[in-house]
Amino acid sequence: MIILAAGVLLFALLHGVAAVPRCKDLVKSWTGERWYGPGFGLASLVAIAVIVLGWRSSGVVPVYDPPAWGWYVNYVLTFIGFLCLGVFLFRGSYRQHLRFPMGIATVFWAVGHLFANGDLASLILFSGMLLGSVAHMAVAVANGVRPTPEVRVGHDGLSLIFGAALYVIMTQLHPAIIGVPIFAISKAG
Repeated sequence: MIILAAGVLLFALLHGVAAVPRCKDLVKSWTGERWYGPGFGLASLVAIAVIVLGWRSSGVVPVYDPPAWGWYVNYVLTFIGFLCLGVFLFRGSYRQHLRFPMGIATVFWAVGHLFANGDLASLILFSGMLLGSVAHMAVAVANGVRPTPEVRVGHDGLSLIFGAALYVIMTQLHPAIIGVPIFAISKAG
């Protein structure tokens, strides 16, 4: 569980840099404007890989019994989270209205999963990501961070379609990546 907690902490700290313009500018001065984005993306992927490795190597230590209806709440909240992820990935007006669509997506995803999972690894992962996301948004608001003002025509619809498609894809990949089956679309017979 130490690997899982370290991955969650690394992920939160990396994203904390983006919430403070002075820190982000400092990192950009070290890496150069051109390499900041790819470097940040690579570091985030490393943190996610550590999280997945930590998750898969953690044993099941029950902490609480989630409600029987928690799985259904998780499906709905995670779907909303994926729609917000789609909004983050595109430059539509929804992104301007939500301001922090990725942070909001993480909140929905984490809260949904806390309704469905009651083990220690889940608490570390989902509570850590929830707290990190809320802290990130609070620090970003305090520092006046806003999404880029660029709005592209047609991106609102594309963002929702893409978010829904990512949700379907993740439900299929969840067993392979996370090791926990959800539900599968398969051929009958």
